[in-house]
Amino acid sequence: MKNALRTYSQILQLRSDTIHTLLQSDQGIAFAVKLFLIVSLVAGLGMWLGLPSALRTPTLVERFDGVVEDVRETVTAITAAVQSAAAAIEGRIEEAVTTASAEFDRRFGGVIAQASALLDRFANPQTRLQRLLQRPAVTIREVEEVVAQAPPTPAQLSLLLTRAGASAAETQRLLRLTGVTEAELAAARAAEQAQRTAARAELQPLLDQLEMSQQEFDALLAQLSTTPEQVNAWIKALSTTPAAVGSLLARLKATPERLNELVAQARTEVTKIEPALGERPSRVIRLGGAWLASPLHYAANWMLFVLALLLVAKSMGGRATVNQHLGAVALSTAPSLLFLFAYAPDMSNVLSAPSAAALHYTGRILALIGVLWCGVLLLKAVGVAHGFGMWKSIGVTLLTWVGLYIVTPLAVALATGFLVR
Repeated sequence: MKNALRTYSQILQLRSDTIHTLLQSDQGIAFAVKLFLIVSLVAGLGMWLGLPSALRTPTLVERFDGVVEDVRETVTAITAAVQSAAAAIEGRIEEAVTTASAEFDRRFGGVIAQASALLDRFANPQTRLQRLLQRPAVTIREVEEVVAQAPPTPAQLSLLLTRAGASAAETQRLLRLTGVTEAELAAARAAEQAQRTAARAELQPLLDQLEMSQQEFDALLAQLSTTPEQVNAWIKALSTTPAAVGSLLARLKATPERLNELVAQARTEVTKIEPALGERPSRVIRLGGAWLASPLHYAANWMLFVLALLLVAKSMGGRATVNQHLGAVALSTAPSLLFLFAYAPDMSNVLSAPSAAALHYTGRILALIGVLWCGVLLLKAVGVAHGFGMWKSIGVTLLTWVGLYIVTPLAVALATGFLVR
């Protein structure tokens, strides 16, 4: 081990005798190949600096869940904002209407009341009775004044008694006043109840679609101050049926559940895309594979140039064998340790911005030094292997570079243009 480190140090020092000794034996060439593998793997360790980022980066499923959560939060925020704005607008409208109504009543309420009283005085009794039936709430006194002049039907009297909240004594007094018997009133109320029951039965398909009980529906009607008969009238005015209205409302109600179901199905499909071992373990395995393949990657990038350099060197009188030539090129990679941080990925998502920038530029500076060092060592090793001086090695290398990267592409382009004509 000590001898190997000393030899490695002498190679870095561009010692011609050490390079010549190594290239003259098979063991020396094997040492050059081992050196290439070791320095390539050590330089490739820079890839492992991306391990924290690989473990910290969200998986596909986590990103999917994040997007869904962001969408839900956005929808919730927008809904809350709209509801708040609507409530504020509604409050302002109600306040404005209340203020306007109060001011109107203050200025014209007395006049309107007097005008209404005057119109009622001159209106015929049946007109006054119809106006009274249209009001949602009446008093016993108002009922007595009207029915004394325009006797109502049992059904009309039943409706007025209900809206006035008449007691038993008041009911008996009004029955005597209108000439309606208790049996007729009972029959009218029974008919009214039957009509209400029929209306509720007609609305039952709507309740079934909404999965709503009769008590819940009655409570809703009480909040809306309406009756089943009025609901049926509205539905008929829309030229539809209670079942169709219920189906539409049920679909609207089921929309959130359906969306949740679709999200769950999509998440299941996304989960199937993940590797069997999990995405993060697979990232670590891929990172290890890329590190182990770094010598092959390095060699693949330079193999064409190395072979072209061998041909040019041989044509210029080089004496090295193929093994000696490859050994010399392998020795030239000794300073590749300086490529360590050049292999490091972007660390901005792991380190602070100044630290990530310092690592990036430091790695690039060291890599530049390493490239220059490797280039000088390549000239030295190739010159020793083929028996060239330094200037001849520079000339052979430049000729190879020009022939490979300038002359050859131009020749191919010219030949292609000639053949296409």
